Amino acid sequence: GSGYVRESPLDPRGWDLSGAMHQSGLSGKNTPIGDPSLTGTPPTMPHQWQRNTKILVDSSVKAQLLSTQQRVMSFGTQRAADEKIVSINSQSTSALRRNVAECEALKMKSEKQLEYILRETSLIEDELHNCEGLSERFREIHPYIEEALAVRKRRAPRELTRDAVERALNEQLAGSKHAVRKLVASCDEFRKDLAQLKACRQKLEEDIEVKNMALDVDREALQLELGYAPNLASSLSPTKLKSGSPAVNTVARREQRTENLLEECERIRLSCERHRAKGRVLQEESINMERETRQITLQALARKMDETERLKGQLEESLQAVSAELATMEDSRASVEQSINDFQAPLSLARSRLALRTSKPGIEIVRDSAARLLEKEILDIEHSIRKLQLEMARQTAEILRLEQTRSRLEADIKDKADALSLEQECETLIQYVGERVGLAPSDAATFGAAAAAAAAASISASAAAAAAAAAASISA
Repeated sequence: GSGYVRESPLDPRGWDLSGAMHQSGLSGKNTPIGDPSLTGTPPTMPHQWQRNTKILVDSSVKAQLLSTQQRVMSFGTQRAADEKIVSINSQSTSALRRNVAECEALKMKSEKQLEYILRETSLIEDELHNCEGLSERFREIHPYIEEALAVRKRRAPRELTRDAVERALNEQLAGSKHAVRKLVASCDEFRKDLAQLKACRQKLEEDIEVKNMALDVDREALQLELGYAPNLASSLSPTKLKSGSPAVNTVARREQRTENLLEECERIRLSCERHRAKGRVLQEESINMERETRQITLQALARKMDETERLKGQLEESLQAVSAELATMEDSRASVEQSINDFQAPLSLARSRLALRTSKPGIEIVRDSAARLLEKEILDIEHSIRKLQLEMARQTAEILRLEQTRSRLEADIKDKADALSLEQECETLIQYVGERVGLAPSDAATFGAAAAAAAAASISASAAAAAAAAAASISA
């Protein structure tokens, strides 16, 4: 099984071919047989010669048996060593393959976690962009609401009331500022999540790089055949090892380190996912809050303008009634004045008659019934004139009061018209906020649908990448 072939010192028949020198059983020395010139002894007797030959044959048979037993034991030891080497080689190869499979499984987990981290990073960046954009849009709302409050302060003093419109505008401004503060805090939280995700990504990339190097070494070890690869020493030089890392780790420690890294990355990813969901809910709540407060403000403005129009109409009706009454009073005063003027001629006539009767002779001047009636006529006419003059004075005072009332009505109508114009200007500003700067009612649904579509696209991309990585690993 090892490929080695051992040559036996025996021929196929089992005879010893190593030489002609044998150990003598008598002298204990290696000497040639049958050469009397070298031994210096007389020729051996026939029976001794046969005995020596038999002893030599027996010793050779015993040596042959011992050699055969040693050969069998050597072959058994060789076979056991070969089997042990083959078994150990198979075990080491299997261990290397298991190590490669386990390392590939850990690397695939790290790559999958890296895909999740990259996807979460992309989603967090999108959420951060949306959150920053939304906070900027809310900041753009503030000047318009403040301008609307400043416009309403230009109303006449009698129209400066803290009504529902002012309360709605203040609530809209306060809600927008509160939303900006919460969105800024959410952006800061997203930036912290991005920093943690970046650290996780770096750790995972380093872990994947180390595992790729380990896989390359193990695969190269599997591809090695007999002998030693001289280029392997440079690839495993201590300078290429990470500083501070131990030279030898146990399998459990290696797996535990990878599992701890994956658990830490998964914990950070889940935390980022919760923060992202919380940020999305916050953005949707901010959008709904802005839309609701804007609708409340517009409704309050509409009610205020309707009420102002109604009051303005009542004032205009009162103004018409006062104007009509003033004209009537003017006509009545003119009639009274005409009556006073008409009474002047009878009064002058009565006075003239009474004065003319006093020109009679003295004895004829008597206070008769004619004189008494003339005096009474004068008194009655003068009394009627005084009453008419008093009534005309009263009518003049009433006319002045009506004129003052008409002036106040006209001023109030003007104030109402100006206030109505200012309210319309405020409504235009709030509508501009809704159309140009703010968010339409469908933006919240569009925002949620866009986020869901982005998440689905990221999941599909990560699944495709994981499938491609698995196919590449199987192919390798």
